[in-house]
Amino acid sequence: MIARKSFLIVTTHFFIDFLGWVGIVILAKLWGGFAPEAIGIIGFAMSFISLFGIITDLGFSSAHVKRVSEGKDLGTCIGTFAAIKILLTGLMVACIFGAIYILKNVLNRGFYDATTESVIIVIVFHAIFTNLYTIATQTFTGKREVAKLQITMMMENIVKVPLSIIVALAGVTSMGYNIVPAIAWPEFLRPIQKFLAAHAVGSLAMTYVFGIMAVFLVGMYLLRKYPLKKPSWSLSKSYFSFALPIMLASVVGTVAHSVDSVMVGYFYASTEVGYYYTVQRILSFISVLYISVGTVLYPTISKQHSQKDISGIISTAHLSERYMSMVLIPPVLFVIVFSKPIINIMLSSAFLPAAPVLIVLVLLPLIRGLSVPYSSLIHGMNRPDIAAKIGVAVCIINIILNYAFIPKNGLLSSFGINGAIGAAVATVASFTVTFIGLRLAAKKLSGIKLLQSHTPRHIIAGIIMAGILYYIAFQIPFIDEIRWYILLGFAGLGLLIYLGVMFLLREFNKDDLNFFLDILRINEMIKYIKSELKSKPKK
Repeated sequence: MIARKSFLIVTTHFFIDFLGWVGIVILAKLWGGFAPEAIGIIGFAMSFISLFGIITDLGFSSAHVKRVSEGKDLGTCIGTFAAIKILLTGLMVACIFGAIYILKNVLNRGFYDATTESVIIVIVFHAIFTNLYTIATQTFTGKREVAKLQITMMMENIVKVPLSIIVALAGVTSMGYNIVPAIAWPEFLRPIQKFLAAHAVGSLAMTYVFGIMAVFLVGMYLLRKYPLKKPSWSLSKSYFSFALPIMLASVVGTVAHSVDSVMVGYFYASTEVGYYYTVQRILSFISVLYISVGTVLYPTISKQHSQKDISGIISTAHLSERYMSMVLIPPVLFVIVFSKPIINIMLSSAFLPAAPVLIVLVLLPLIRGLSVPYSSLIHGMNRPDIAAKIGVAVCIINIILNYAFIPKNGLLSSFGINGAIGAAVATVASFTVTFIGLRLAAKKLSGIKLLQSHTPRHIIAGIIMAGILYYIAFQIPFIDEIRWYILLGFAGLGLLIYLGVMFLLREFNKDDLNFFLDILRINEMIKYIKSELKSKPKK
């Protein structure tokens, strides 16, 4: 069932990311060279506001998933978690506006080139709904109700992308640009078109707000039949006791997650932020593979731990790592070989300077994916303090490396590593430390093996695949400008090569084939979704 639920998450996330990609492509085609700058402004604003997100979680989301998965009274859990999230969200908003006031009136400093105050204010509303929708989504995660979770999360791009296309079609008459509307707007809609064009970036930012509002509303609708009871002081203390060890890690982790984009925006223009932020969006197609497994794996291991099934925990973690490695390695190496064609096809030539960033940053989903089983094991065995210590150390390393690598005269600038590339190198390096730390901690906690023989075989098969594809591809003139269907053909060829080598290495067999075919059975997936949506939540 873990595999089927994970596949459902992958499928819906691919759909979500596909919609998001469609929106970015249309924006890139219609706004041309202004697109990286516009996306950079919003990306900087999102990262700036995310720094204040340290206040809104503090480990309580993990605590909620843990207590719900353990079978605690559901109504009391929801009421307690909702009260905590509302309180923390209000505190976050107060801190944001307090910081803006101090920045403007006490320090007499404004915002840098990468953003504007109006966009910051718009993104505040995005942050509010982002924090509040977790009341529903973290409950679904704790209950392992993947269908409800994915239906909720799908709504963001279903609403945001059509609205962003409308904004893109309106053209731009601001920030020194004069981009003619792509279509002739009817006379009665001209005032709206002119407003959108004159406030292009702000209007684009508002589409993000409407998208996240849709997630919140749908989540609350699906949560309506769940029991809701008054917050419990004793349960609040239980949440706090679980969250306390990971509070510092949550704070530092949130800072580390956003500081790269903020620092790129501090040292460079918004276009550089746009390159970095957009590459992260491309990689979401790969990242979903490990996110999907982690979403299901953590509550599963947590339940096994409550049943004292240590051997089951180790077996679940090992199996998850094997399939994670098997699935992640081919797309990561494929992106490294075809970075420029991918950017050209998925975005536009205006984003080609981001190709080196993509090559470096694509290693991140692989590193994080191979870390997920061990992170889930540690949290599921009720030892978030161990993961917290590792997280704090690594996040501090990440911040230091960002400061060392991002500036124009940074530590590795003589090698051409600075700006967005420097941020990518710093991020990959710091998460490699996480990868090692989590494995060592998991071994000490449960006795799980540090390294299986499967992953090296997957790497060998992937390198052979990449080498053959590289040799064939670069016999073709103008390889960077190939059409999407040719790139798709290379992907199919790469998959055949990879599976063939895996078969020769005895790492892919009939059981594996049946495993993947089983999770692809549409009728079983539909049956599962129906059963979950019809089921009544237990109190």
